[in-house]
Amino acid sequence: MIYTMRRLAAAVAALACASAYASGGGPWDPYVNRNVPDIALSRYQAGELGVVLSSYERMYLYTAWRSVMLGADGIKKAPAEEAGLLRAVGNRKGGWVDASEGAGGYGEWTAAVSAALKQPVPKPKEGSSLAYGYINCPLTSYGFATSTLKELVKRSDATPARLAAWVASQKQVFKICGDDPDSNRNRYEQPKPVIPAPAELPATEALYWRQMQQYQLAAAAFYSEDYARAAKLFAAIGATDKHPLHPWGEYLSVRAQARAATYMPEDEQWKEAQTIRTENAEAAAARLAKQQKKLAAIQASITHILANPELAPLHEATRAIGRSMQARLTPAQRFAELSKLLDDPRANPYTEDHLGDWRVLANDQLQAPAGEQADKRDALRASAGFIDWIQTLQQCGEYQAKRSCAVEQAHALDLWRRYAKEGNKPQARVWLLASTMLSNTLTPEQEQAALQVPTAAPEYLTLRYALARHYRLAGKADKARALADTVLASPALTAAKSTSARNQFLQERFAVATSPADAASFLMRTHSRDLDPDTGETAANNEAVTDIAADGQRWLNSGLSAADIRAVASQPSLPAEWRARIAIAAWMRFDLMGQQKEAQEEALATSKLVEQIAPELAGIAQQYRNLPGAPERHYALVVNALKYGLSPVFQSYAQPLKLRSADDTLADMWCKLPEKPGAAYYENIDAEFSLPMPNVGNTAARDKELAQLGTLKTATGYFGDTVMARAKALPNDPELPWLLYVTVQSTRGGCLDNDAKALSRSAFSLLHKRYGKTEWAGKTPYYY
Repeated sequence: MIYTMRRLAAAVAALACASAYASGGGPWDPYVNRNVPDIALSRYQAGELGVVLSSYERMYLYTAWRSVMLGADGIKKAPAEEAGLLRAVGNRKGGWVDASEGAGGYGEWTAAVSAALKQPVPKPKEGSSLAYGYINCPLTSYGFATSTLKELVKRSDATPARLAAWVASQKQVFKICGDDPDSNRNRYEQPKPVIPAPAELPATEALYWRQMQQYQLAAAAFYSEDYARAAKLFAAIGATDKHPLHPWGEYLSVRAQARAATYMPEDEQWKEAQTIRTENAEAAAARLAKQQKKLAAIQASITHILANPELAPLHEATRAIGRSMQARLTPAQRFAELSKLLDDPRANPYTEDHLGDWRVLANDQLQAPAGEQADKRDALRASAGFIDWIQTLQQCGEYQAKRSCAVEQAHALDLWRRYAKEGNKPQARVWLLASTMLSNTLTPEQEQAALQVPTAAPEYLTLRYALARHYRLAGKADKARALADTVLASPALTAAKSTSARNQFLQERFAVATSPADAASFLMRTHSRDLDPDTGETAANNEAVTDIAADGQRWLNSGLSAADIRAVASQPSLPAEWRARIAIAAWMRFDLMGQQKEAQEEALATSKLVEQIAPELAGIAQQYRNLPGAPERHYALVVNALKYGLSPVFQSYAQPLKLRSADDTLADMWCKLPEKPGAAYYENIDAEFSLPMPNVGNTAARDKELAQLGTLKTATGYFGDTVMARAKALPNDPELPWLLYVTVQSTRGGCLDNDAKALSRSAFSLLHKRYGKTEWAGKTPYYY
């Protein structure tokens, strides 16, 4: 039983950590972690920061601030706890118990019941959440019940009747908690059913078995939200010296006491929030005094537990309750206390999970004001240097911020100049970092200071990335290229083991490329991989995915002439899979512009490159070259593009180069083609915060080609018109019934032209009038 208590104490302590890990708002960028670092948290808290972004969550910005304040040597000597930052993050899965975990915990419980009662346990009713592995009760409660039952089975006085009675009581507790295998009720339905507590065992039953049920009765009161009664029942267990669950009694009584102090029905929570928002100073003081009284009572109970060495395994979890109550009952005061403690970078921010608790409170205390509310954050910024630093970074990117970024840029620059002049090196370092990250232009003094930061400094990569951005914005492309090339080849970037940081430098280098071939060297990016939720390390089973990001896709689709696209496809450094798709885009563009002889010759030449790179298309490439004239070649390529899903635009999500199913084929190879340089073609440029694409190659030819391609219909319209013309010219073409079927099916939705309905009706009518007895007419009962 002692082993079980210690094991569950650790579980309770873990559950008491700060609230859920979240990745932050906004669209997900697969290449750059915008809200959290992709560096193992053990290394990140030790000063290996990679490239810090102002969009990081506060906890990671604090860690960066502390590392830069202390410097490379100072952070190594500073007090810290192993996995301190990981603990501050809290439950990285967001507090959810997934179906596999829930099913496992519930399955272990039912297996223990089946073994104890020597009979199978009925499966949960179809439609019950338990049938799908989703549990409402804490997973630890199933673990505790399972281990307790296994211990009860071993007792010499464990009769079948006693075991059945204990199991029945426990099942009732689970029902009260929300897990009823015999109900398929939606847990969100109202009203919530009232489930009675287990029937108390008679006084004639043996004391031990009555005491074991006392714990269940207390738990039933707790889950019924009768916290005052639960506190009394648990306290009685703790006050009974030889009670079999004596060690748990006093601790769980405090938990119930804490829940009673903060519990409020959901329909009253909103009302209280509105009252607090509009209350005057006198009312606020009265409310605070009431909360402080509750906190004092809870703290007295906590002190009593901490004074008892027999309860040492529960001391950490008990202290966590105290911290939680300080945050819940007196949040402003607790936030101020923690801010003062954290403002000294030499102090250990992980003691008693100070950083984790501060993070939770900051979500409310540093929340942007709504409507015309006064912004209380200015006062908080003045209370602690690290808060000022974090807010300076974050408010530049804050949605609907009342303070403009120009204010924050000037503030950061002024503080850097002030501290540099005073000789305050720690403060000068962090404000140099902030000012360089935020500024639109770089002063000569900032540039020199940033360039002098040593490679070993925690802020080195962030400043180098900022410098690359500044050089690009200032039109100093040579400097930007040299800096990015140096960093990309540096041991510092390799040692960071940050895919996100590498992608950021690749992106900057790509933006200042000198030629299509040069840009091609920086096209490929690796997805930034997830971290293991238990260790903060890169997940071992997460395979690296490398492809072309949004900036590269936009460049290929609207930044190059067909000849330059072909030149990119010829680069052997690119993977063959991607080269093939790029070459196909060039081939089709030449063909679509094939009225001139030069374009026809280029299309023929490009078909040879496609054949070389993509053997799967060798047959259609050879057929294309063997046809006698441009019209025949063009028609053959349009039909084969349909069959294989080939497109004149590059799409990273394209299907493998193989024949598509005849029934499911659609003319979906392209939507409206880009008509001017830089125009997006469904690239994920918003989520990926793409930089301007490099303006390289034959730009005059590109602009002329885009203007011509931009006049073409969507693939559905272009293909449909081609098929209708074919039906008029060669009505006996055996593929026409299928091609007309595809035309009609393609007009159901997706990218369509204004005349799509007329096209659909015309193709439908022709199919049924001329080829009505074919299978394709039978599969086309409607037009769209």
